[in-house]
Amino acid sequence: MRVRWTGERGSQSFRAQLVVPDARRMSLTVYSPIGTTVARVEAEGETIVVERDGSRVRTNVESLASQFGIFGGELLPAEMAMLLLGLPPRDDIEYDVAPGGLRTATAGDLAATFDPPAFPARNVTIVRGGDTIEIEHLEVAALN
Repeated sequence: MRVRWTGERGSQSFRAQLVVPDARRMSLTVYSPIGTTVARVEAEGETIVVERDGSRVRTNVESLASQFGIFGGELLPAEMAMLLLGLPPRDDIEYDVAPGGLRTATAGDLAATFDPPAFPARNVTIVRGGDTIEIEHLEVAALN
């Protein structure tokens, strides 16, 4: 996927790969412009491991949110990953659904907009506080 993050500290664009094997686990790999791995986030429930700059650190959702603003708040990392793909992760989140897929979703201080409303999601904009994250899914594949 192609990601553009804009916040109070500026903006960054990068490519990433998101893997969601099930509703409790996810893996996000962030790539440099030349395709090398910059960071990897792996989560299973509330257990989160971040690999960055040669170190592997266990962390929590709050700390993860300070490093990667898209995570944190009401949703566990795997639930956020499901939402990014256009899948409703829980019943207690406010959704607006069109015939093709999710149009919007709201979870606490996070607002997601899907353009067009389709599954799998193509373009997703996430707004949380002063951060805006625009995601373009370049390819979505199912793993067996």
